[in-house]
Amino acid sequence: MYLYRLKNYLKQALRKPYKLARRSPAALRLQAARVVHAVAGDRNGLSRERLYPPRAHSQSTPDWIEGRGANYAAEIILLDEPASVAHPMPKTPHESIRRQFRMDPFYHRPGTFVATIPAARVWGEGMVIAPDDSVLGDVSIDFGHDTIRKEWRLERLARLDARVAVLSTAGGGIFYHWMFQLLPRIELIRRAGIKLEDIDYFLVNDLSGRYKADTLKAIGIGRDKLLLSSELRYVQARELIAPSIVLRGGCYPDWMRSFLRRTFLGDADAVRSPGRRLYLSRGEAKYRRVLNEDAVCDVLGRYGFEIVRLETLPFAAQAKLLSEAAVVVAPHGAGLGNVVFCNAGTKVIEIFAPELVTGFYWRLCTESQLDYYYILGEGKPETLNADYDQSWDAVQDIMVSLPLLQAVLDQAEVSRSGR
Repeated sequence: MYLYRLKNYLKQALRKPYKLARRSPAALRLQAARVVHAVAGDRNGLSRERLYPPRAHSQSTPDWIEGRGANYAAEIILLDEPASVAHPMPKTPHESIRRQFRMDPFYHRPGTFVATIPAARVWGEGMVIAPDDSVLGDVSIDFGHDTIRKEWRLERLARLDARVAVLSTAGGGIFYHWMFQLLPRIELIRRAGIKLEDIDYFLVNDLSGRYKADTLKAIGIGRDKLLLSSELRYVQARELIAPSIVLRGGCYPDWMRSFLRRTFLGDADAVRSPGRRLYLSRGEAKYRRVLNEDAVCDVLGRYGFEIVRLETLPFAAQAKLLSEAAVVVAPHGAGLGNVVFCNAGTKVIEIFAPELVTGFYWRLCTESQLDYYYILGEGKPETLNADYDQSWDAVQDIMVSLPLLQAVLDQAEVSRSGR
C-alpha cells in the first residue's frame, strides 16, 4: 500500500511538468512548419488545415446545418426532443444531503440527432471540424478549456475516400464514457435509419481493454471496420456521420438503457428474482482505492456479500452478474456503470471520497428505478460538510467509516440473513 500511495503522489506531482516537456518539441516543429508555409505556400503538404486550429466554433450542429451547412450539402436527422428529468434526492445516513446532489434536482436532456457532413474532419478524441473550419460543439466534448487550440500540433491529415461514423469522444478510452457516450451513438445511427453495413469505418478512441472489442462485436462491428483515434489523430472523410453525444454529466434516456440491456444481456434480461449481494472492489485500480478494504469486506461478508473484481470477467459475464444482484456496494468508479444491468428495485450503495462526490450513478439509478444510497469516506471535518466546495480530486483514496457503513446497510434494510 505504501508503494501504491507513493507512486500516485509522484504521478500527481510530475503531471504538469511532464505535459509541458512533451508539448515543447511539438510546439517548435509546428512553428517551424508555419515559417516554411509562409515562404513556400502549400507545397510539401503544409496546408492551413494542418498548421492552424479551426477558426470558428458553432455550439449547435442543427443551427450550423440550417445556416452555413447548406452550402456543403450537410444533412441532419432529428430524433429526440429536449426534455427535463427530475431526480429524487438520494438516501444517506448523513444528517444533510451533499450539495452536489442538491444543486442538480433537475437535469436538462438535450435533443438527439445524426448529422451527415461531406468533407468534415475529426481531430483528437472526436473533435468534429466542419468544412468551413468550425468546431461543432455539441458533437465534440472538451473536458478542458479550448483544448484543440492548446494541444494543436503538426499532424498528418489522413484523407479517406470513405463514409466514416465518428464515435470517439473525450474520455471514451475508459469504461464509463465508452458505455454511456460512445456506444449509444451507434444506436442513434440505427434509429436514424442508417444501416451499419453501409458505413465504411467507425472511428473509436482505442481498443485497450477487452470489453471494447467484446461490446463492438456484440453490436456487429468487426475490427476490419474500425479506425482508432489513438493511431489516426486527424482524419478527413468523404462523408462524416456525426451522431449527437447523449451523455453530458448524466443523461440516461430509456432508449439508451434499453439498447444496452438488449444488446449485452440478451436472454439474461429475463431474470426476475435477483438475490446476489455484490461488493465491487477497486483493489487493483491505479487510484481511488479503499484503503481499509479488508475491514470493509469483513463487515460485508457477515451480510453475505461476494467480493467481485469486474475487470477479471468478460464483459458479458459482468452484465449477467449485475442483473442477478439484489444489493450492490461499491466505491465511486467506472464499474458502477454496470448497474444499468440491474433490475428495478436493486439497492445500490455508493461510497465517495469527500473530495469527489458526483451525481452520475445517482441519476442512472433513479432513471433505472433502482434504490440509491450513498456515504462519504473519512476526511477532515470541513470536507464532510454538506456544503463543502470540493476539489474534484479524482484520485483521492477512500477510508471507509465502518460505523457509517453499518448505518447505511441498516437504512437500506439489508439484513444479515442474506438472501
